Amino acid sequence: MIDMTIKVRQILLTACHLYEELRKVLGSVKKKKLYYVKRKPRNNRSIMNLVSILVLAILLVCPSKVSGQEILVLGGNGDLHSIDPNSGALSFIGLTGHHDYLWTGLAQDSQGKLYGSTGNWIYGYSIYEIDPNTGLGTFVNNTGLFGVGSIAIGPDNTFYLGNDPRFPSIGGLYDLYTFDLSTGSTTLIGSTGVEHLIALDFRGDQLCGVNTMEGLVWIDTATGVATDVNPNFFEPKGATISICFDDAGAGYYINHALWMIDYESGIYSPVNWISSFGYWAEAVFREGPRPHFSLWLDGTTGHYMQAKMTGITPNGQAAVLWAKGEGGPTPIPSGLPCAGMMMDLNSNMQKLSFVTADANGEAILGPGPKRVPAAAAGLIWLQAVDLSTCETSNKILFWI
Repeated sequence: MIDMTIKVRQILLTACHLYEELRKVLGSVKKKKLYYVKRKPRNNRSIMNLVSILVLAILLVCPSKVSGQEILVLGGNGDLHSIDPNSGALSFIGLTGHHDYLWTGLAQDSQGKLYGSTGNWIYGYSIYEIDPNTGLGTFVNNTGLFGVGSIAIGPDNTFYLGNDPRFPSIGGLYDLYTFDLSTGSTTLIGSTGVEHLIALDFRGDQLCGVNTMEGLVWIDTATGVATDVNPNFFEPKGATISICFDDAGAGYYINHALWMIDYESGIYSPVNWISSFGYWAEAVFREGPRPHFSLWLDGTTGHYMQAKMTGITPNGQAAVLWAKGEGGPTPIPSGLPCAGMMMDLNSNMQKLSFVTADANGEAILGPGPKRVPAAAAGLIWLQAVDLSTCETSNKILFWI
């Protein structure tokens, strides 16, 4: 019975991959006019019931966007997008309806309410509530500040603002403020000591940020002081970057690509390239009914590295597979666990190892860091599959 359940789940997860491919195709022709022939409806209740059951099953089983897991990212012109954390696929949601000034921040409270910051150095910055389903923004209050470049909301719903007191001049050190949504009052905590604090988000109760000089920083909410996590490692270049964390603590960078970031080292690796991008204000992770199965790398090629995972079935096992070069989807070969399950790797994929998760669903491929040849950079992809559910993680590329 257990084997049959896994087989059914594999079929449904494969249907999810087909759904995503169909969604991409339909998205590419959405501006074209479609014609159809209206047929006489057939009274077949059994067929409708079967379709309803299949749709419900796919909604319960499919990962990422179908199950509600997504990264919401706000563009500088007020356009709200959704990113699939597994594939990096970008989907347009809607416009805030307020495009007079630059949007700089996005945050969500413990109830899932979204807030964004917009304004300029002449008239100041305001906070809007944003509908996550439509992107429409509704004015909440003015901040009274003139250089708000990032916002975040803590686990206790305390609202934080990162403000450049010298904006629009270059080189100002950001100050950290708390903000009262109902009154519009701000309270200065202190200087962060860093410039261009372009994104903020909480990982648990730890406030984190990213800037164009230090990369990942940890910020003390009592003093405002920012600490560079890795002075020898900077954020990825190419566009203004956003950062967010899921509930399990996995970190994400977003610019022209979706990246996984290691919280402890600040090292990042790409999941996939985003086909359309511009100025991203900030991003938030929207949780689904279960933890996201995340895979990322810590370390650099030519040295010692580790593969880390969260979101595995607690105390369960996962298989890690690898492939040279891009490609996929490809079914797992026969003879391996979850055979037939579709992976985002090419047909050359092979099993690398098995890992056992702890009670929190976390695992590290080991034991201990492994030396990875420098030649793996930009060439070798990894992806994992949960052997209890046959659910797949995001894929990840050895990058640096």
